[in-house]
Amino acid sequence: MTENEELPFTKDAIRDLTIIGGGPTGIFAAFQCGMNNISCRIIESMPQLGGQLTALYPEKHIYDVAAFPEVQAAELVESLWRQAERYGPEVILNEKVCKYRKLDDGSFEVETESGKTFASRAVLVAAGLGAFSPRKLPQLGDISVLEGHSVLYSVQHMHELAGKKVVIVGGGDSALDWAMMLLPEADRVSIAHRSPEFRAHGKTRQEVLEAAEKGLLDVYLGTEVKGVEHNGPALRNVQLCSKSGQETCLETDYMLVLIGYISNLGPLAEWGLALNDNAIVVDGHMKTEVDGLYAAGDIASYPGKLKIIQTGLSDATMAVRHSLTYIHPGKKIRQQFSSIKMAKEKNK
Repeated sequence: MTENEELPFTKDAIRDLTIIGGGPTGIFAAFQCGMNNISCRIIESMPQLGGQLTALYPEKHIYDVAAFPEVQAAELVESLWRQAERYGPEVILNEKVCKYRKLDDGSFEVETESGKTFASRAVLVAAGLGAFSPRKLPQLGDISVLEGHSVLYSVQHMHELAGKKVVIVGGGDSALDWAMMLLPEADRVSIAHRSPEFRAHGKTRQEVLEAAEKGLLDVYLGTEVKGVEHNGPALRNVQLCSKSGQETCLETDYMLVLIGYISNLGPLAEWGLALNDNAIVVDGHMKTEVDGLYAAGDIASYPGKLKIIQTGLSDATMAVRHSLTYIHPGKKIRQQFSSIKMAKEKNK
């Protein structure tokens, strides 16, 4: 991820657009900047690009991105980056943006927690859900000795679970998707969900129930985790209890807790922007109430918003396209068609 040496600016120069957040939306926004001949930088708080896809489920398969019948999360991130890197966006990792200032000339400065400042003509917030942390099982008390060892909140390397007994806690799409992915790998997969019905997508729910009917995995609905037994960081068993009071003890190597995440906008919540359900309110141009400041992806709120990757990519396109009128006031903006632009670039 190196800068394009042909771009006419140095590392400390002002960029046209600062993109806060390096998830799929942020990466695609960088590509759109290249398509529209403006310079940009991505500032990401984590040590790598990809957002939740990289941090939480890099090996999970995704099925609802256009042109990808099935794609691994990490592979999708890599493809998005290959698309953007030809335009040499500057990438700043391990820096969390905490403040912004709009200057008298209409440009912006953003400041990170480490005290660094970065200047640009406009700003796009693509910070996903903000800072996020997994929901835990409060009834188990302090299980920090197990977390990251035998109690997991995401799967970084699926091969570690091969041949193991895995208990998955949760009933949403992520829980059931992982159950089906681990089915051919793990020694035994069990799912415990506190509600009497799964919340996952109908097709996935049906696949899991059919697998359970065939005895390929165990399903415990209306059931919660009551306790665990362990030896140091290694799990020995998980104790379940149904709402009717029936108790079950499962020999377990790994417990995968997938009951959602708690999001926190962190410093962004103090920027004085209008918020709706912990997201930044934008108009049809992805613009906030501050001229030159845009938001896209899960962190953007507007009527009818769907928080899916595909929508985030569309948001990024809209935000960059409409930012051009702020970055280049008075300039006539022409629609860029990728086929024509790429053909010109190849013929240079």
